[in-house]
Amino acid sequence: MPGELKKILSDLCSRIASAGRKNLDKVFLELELELLEAGLSVQFLDGIKEHIKRELSGRDKVDDAFLREKIKEHILERIELKPPDLGIIIRRAKEEGRTPIFLFFGFNGVGKSLSLVKTADILIKKGFIPLIAAADTFRSAAEEQLEGYAKEIHVQVIKGGRGADPAAVIYNAVQRAHSKGFDVVLGDTSGRRAMDKNLGEELRRIVRITKPDLNVLVVDGLAGSDVVNQCIGFSQFVPIDAIIVSKVDAGGYAAAIQSSYVLRKPILFLGTGTSIRDYAMFDPKKAIDEII
Repeated sequence: MPGELKKILSDLCSRIASAGRKNLDKVFLELELELLEAGLSVQFLDGIKEHIKRELSGRDKVDDAFLREKIKEHILERIELKPPDLGIIIRRAKEEGRTPIFLFFGFNGVGKSLSLVKTADILIKKGFIPLIAAADTFRSAAEEQLEGYAKEIHVQVIKGGRGADPAAVIYNAVQRAHSKGFDVVLGDTSGRRAMDKNLGEELRRIVRITKPDLNVLVVDGLAGSDVVNQCIGFSQFVPIDAIIVSKVDAGGYAAAIQSSYVLRKPILFLGTGTSIRDYAMFDPKKAIDEII
């Protein structure tokens, strides 16, 4: 939880301030298990440690308040990234005479389909008409779940049926969007239980064929340090343009920060509940203040 993590990171700064630069590795080692159990990844902690080493260069000791501020500045520099302007992407594609595609992917259970429909709601509020492609053709009842969400905000869904080619479903949606005046296609994909090679190659194929204008990775805010493994795993197969972090209402700020920190990609928005309109824009400074 954020309060526990904040306490552990405060303890880390206090111990480093007392021990000095020469004992930095020892302090991190002593607190490593607590930091990992609190949901921080090895990659994130290594980045923080290297930054502290640079800040302490030429100094033996500093106070803990100085360390906290330097860590905050370092994290902010890496995650204060402007999210993609969805309206600009859509208008640019339309100027080129084509319908843009936003593709959504992520592990099973992260809230991918709900996050896609939340994106549709954001687009509707901006004056655009989205069309959804139900390209999760593997999971039983995936189409029904997506259609149920979409009906709440009166968005049409193009389906292909279980076992259909996901790329073909998206292609058919693009054809319909172009002929019926929809502004953008939002493509759902099958959730992955693990980032194995076959599933990664399948996603790579979908991206190669459909050529999305925006690739969106959806991650679970409660995944702890595993969120970084998810980010790295997907990035090995397809380019990632933006990240959505779900379940932040239950304490997912650390996941949001680490996802953006490791990938150096912006957060599109945060999922803050199970209702379609439960979402919020990502405030990097607020998120950092929640954990340190």
